Amino acid sequence: MAEAVVFMALERLADVVQKQIQEEVNLVRGVKKEVGYLSSKLNTIRNVLDDAERRRYKDKTVHNWLRKLEDVSYDIDDVLDEWNYALRKLQIERKNKHKVCPIIPSSCLCFNKIATRRDIAKKIEGLKQRLNVILNEKDEFKFVVNQPIDDPRESTRAQSISLVEVSDIHGRGDDKDILVSKLKQEVVGQQLQAGPQVISIVGVGGIGKTTLAQLIYNDERIVKYFELKIWVCVSDVFDEVRIAKAILESVKKESSDLKELELLLNCLKDSISGKKFLLVLDDVWTEDHTKWEPFKISLNYGAPGSKILVTTRSERVARMMGTIEIHRLGQLSDTDSWLLMKHVAFHGRSEADYKELQEIGKKIADKCKGLPLAVKVLGSLLRFKDTKEEWESILNNEIWQLDEAEVDLFLICF
Repeated sequence: MAEAVVFMALERLADVVQKQIQEEVNLVRGVKKEVGYLSSKLNTIRNVLDDAERRRYKDKTVHNWLRKLEDVSYDIDDVLDEWNYALRKLQIERKNKHKVCPIIPSSCLCFNKIATRRDIAKKIEGLKQRLNVILNEKDEFKFVVNQPIDDPRESTRAQSISLVEVSDIHGRGDDKDILVSKLKQEVVGQQLQAGPQVISIVGVGGIGKTTLAQLIYNDERIVKYFELKIWVCVSDVFDEVRIAKAILESVKKESSDLKELELLLNCLKDSISGKKFLLVLDDVWTEDHTKWEPFKISLNYGAPGSKILVTTRSERVARMMGTIEIHRLGQLSDTDSWLLMKHVAFHGRSEADYKELQEIGKKIADKCKGLPLAVKVLGSLLRFKDTKEEWESILNNEIWQLDEAEVDLFLICF
């Protein structure tokens, strides 16, 4: 969790420097230096996050330290939103400068600019101080340091694939049917000229967005409806060249030696032209629409009825992608959570073997709060626990007392 939030902050900081260079606007004096300072501190902290996440649910002080890091990363994102808004406002004022009413002194406009600059600069200074505190506290934990990542575009998140074992899935039948129906819906009128429609599955980490997308992707109705099906795991780094290459290779069913985005997208345009396709973009994080825009041009050459299915934790990301329909994925019911827990934990056992464990198992499943990932991980752990005492130990573990434990249960080490 912290890794993804810190990465997003780093990506936004890099965008700020690039935007200032492009626009030749100096809204905050020394912004490059300030951004460089924040980026440097975040990168230093990022190098210990693997170890910190492993210790998160064994040590409450580490958990609280990570929460502070996540909070300051979100606040950096908020300040950068404010910076971008002020930048756009300044650009508009410059364009309209000759239209300003003579009765409004230019000094007033200048004063507003100075006030905005001071406000943002003050917030950046506050963020620097908070980061310094977090950095100093880091040393007290003696975390294991990873090798520094020189390229912030390099992702370490696991890559998903389109294959799924249907018998392992519980409680998503209704969601699947709703989305299959929407994906098969014909487009009419002006929609025909708008390119592929985007539908997004939105939900918290571990809720089963990828699993639902896999179910849909392999559904017989989808297989028959679309001429082409393409699955790409985007992950936290929206690497345009990698993604374009993955889409193209999926369409052509062969590897590509192309390395330039322009060539890849032109080849993709030719390959999908006139074909009805379903493109699944799994685990999208970026909110930068400029990274997505080049793809839309090439994808518009697909046949009418082509669709794009996105999975993401963020509705802001879904809106950036041009989503026409957001499917908010809810938690599993207690019944479905228990069915999934039982399927995983008691795999290969007879009912007589686990009769006395069922009541404890139901309580553990309930504590997972409807998150399939948590149920699966704990179910896998319980599969190797044979006694009532071992199951009760997990039920009564202090992990359940921590905030957001359900999101990152895969980090537990009993």
